[in-house]
Amino acid sequence: MTSMLRQIMSFHPILIKKKTLTFMHRLYSLTFRFSPFLLTLLCLSACSPASVVNFLTPRGDFDVVKNIHYGSADRQVFDVYTPSNVTPNQAVIVFVHGGSWASGSKNDYLFVGQAFSEMGYVTVVPNYRLYPDVEFPEFVEDIAQAIAKLPELLPTNKCVDPKNVILVGHSAGAHTAAMLATAPEYLKNAGFDRDLTAFIGMAGPYDLPLKHELVIEKFTSVTNDIDANPLHLATAAAPPTLLFHGEQDTTAYPFHTLYLAKRLEKLGVPVESHLYHKTDHVELVGALSSKLRFMNPVYADISNYLHKNGFDQACN
Repeated sequence: MTSMLRQIMSFHPILIKKKTLTFMHRLYSLTFRFSPFLLTLLCLSACSPASVVNFLTPRGDFDVVKNIHYGSADRQVFDVYTPSNVTPNQAVIVFVHGGSWASGSKNDYLFVGQAFSEMGYVTVVPNYRLYPDVEFPEFVEDIAQAIAKLPELLPTNKCVDPKNVILVGHSAGAHTAAMLATAPEYLKNAGFDRDLTAFIGMAGPYDLPLKHELVIEKFTSVTNDIDANPLHLATAAAPPTLLFHGEQDTTAYPFHTLYLAKRLEKLGVPVESHLYHKTDHVELVGALSSKLRFMNPVYADISNYLHKNGFDQACN
């Protein structure tokens, strides 16, 4: 058993630079802490961090269609999760993953597709092109293109409205989602002719620090402090907004959510924000996993918000 545990721990790598954990490795460490027996079984078959979290995700309440191309590039694809045990809601959720615009994959987020399917939503999880292959604004344009293609590409359902889009993002993905919420010309230029139904941001860098080492090389086309800054781009036309942040987040500090919430409130945009005391950058989104929801109430708070605002209207 001792040698087995050493083998398990070998799958628990730390990103040495600045001693920070990569996203899926952080989720892996959380799952290891709370489900060591399951991880022992998994690691006997050479588990990966993403496979651990997704292995623990229930499979019986959704169907998934993978790798639907919305563009010609290899990463311009999305997966669609459809509730299988309940009547789906009319709205569609699009979830944009993070990764500092340079990493991440839709394949890591099966647990997110399951979570929103459990709420009753057809859920789209896209890949998008990453740095160094592209720079801003291509990240934003890819997600705009994916949304614009939903009426054409979403699996047929007579009731689900592919233009009734609730846009959700985490980390860099929350920045991209916020850009689409505050600069709607991206969606219009892609051919999407409807306003977003709502925007849900999780730990996003909304007051983007252009000189930060994780930002500067990816935003070289930006010549001022406004064009890539949702905080400054926001207008009264922004969609209803729900914001989340962990107070222990040292990747994108909580002031980003506080500032954006204050700005939207001043503009008269319906906005609600939640800060969780003992939650960091990864734990915030990790708690969408059905096995990690005890860490914070983000799953319940999203579900309650969508319900009380009438965004969860079921198909007839």
